[in-house]
Amino acid sequence: MPTVTVVMPVFNGTRYLAEALESVFAQVYQDYEVICVDDGSTDESAKCLEGYGGRVTVIRQANRGQGAARNVGIDHAAGRYIAFLDQDDRWYSSKLEREVRALEACPEAVLAYSNSDRMDHEGSLVRVGATLAERASALASPLGRLIGEGLILPSSMLVRRAVLESVGGFDPHLTGFEDFDLCARLRQHGRFVLLEESGLSYRVHDGGFSRAGKLKVVQSRERFLRRMQVLYAGDRVKERIIRTMLGDCYSDWGMNEMQAGDGRAGRRWFLRSLSESPTKWRTYSRLLRTFLPRRPAGGQ
Repeated sequence: MPTVTVVMPVFNGTRYLAEALESVFAQVYQDYEVICVDDGSTDESAKCLEGYGGRVTVIRQANRGQGAARNVGIDHAAGRYIAFLDQDDRWYSSKLEREVRALEACPEAVLAYSNSDRMDHEGSLVRVGATLAERASALASPLGRLIGEGLILPSSMLVRRAVLESVGGFDPHLTGFEDFDLCARLRQHGRFVLLEESGLSYRVHDGGFSRAGKLKVVQSRERFLRRMQVLYAGDRVKERIIRTMLGDCYSDWGMNEMQAGDGRAGRRWFLRSLSESPTKWRTYSRLLRTFLPRRPAGGQ
């Protein structure tokens, strides 16, 4: 039975998939299994995975999102530790070895994670040691003060499977906040260990969101914050942070409606924002704009 299960969610990942998998097979630490969950790919991802034969266990499902795909991988895992790797990231060869050693040396730790480098879509490094370099500012942000951690990339994590299962894995309904949500719940069960040596390089892609994409993210952001209200109920400091963050969330939601031309819907969200965070002056300015005449299309 393997010590580590590597879980990789796959969706239309042909361009980088082989690179990510080869970074797993190049690990110094070899006591692992690889589970790839093909989340309804319509490109050549399935064919790429087939080429690895028995080196990879492939599970196919209709598209349900990254969090749901990771949960399926967890459900089928045999290892006592779970590592995640996104299809467009790549590990360095000592990543698993160092993280396994860290968890085995620290029984009270539930998660080990490595510093990371950032690369562009072509694979060129643009920031070495990005996680540590940006940690102070991340911890000082509202989200960092809420959870007590900076950004922890799923591709950098090694988690004790028993604890991961006890907290219920990822929330499959979250988009963009599923890693923060999971880390907040895991922290209730033990320490996190940060390894200062970079263990991976993660890819940053160009391109923005459509309006539908922005709406999905802001809805996910609200769900995440409502979940945090339950998790931190009774902690007055964290409750205040959450209300401030909800105010920002609803203000951005209102702007999304305004940009779509629905001033009334925008106004409702701005008022809701102010009910959570009444001292956000930017939201008052945004609210005022809902009473002004709309500029004609093409106007300056």
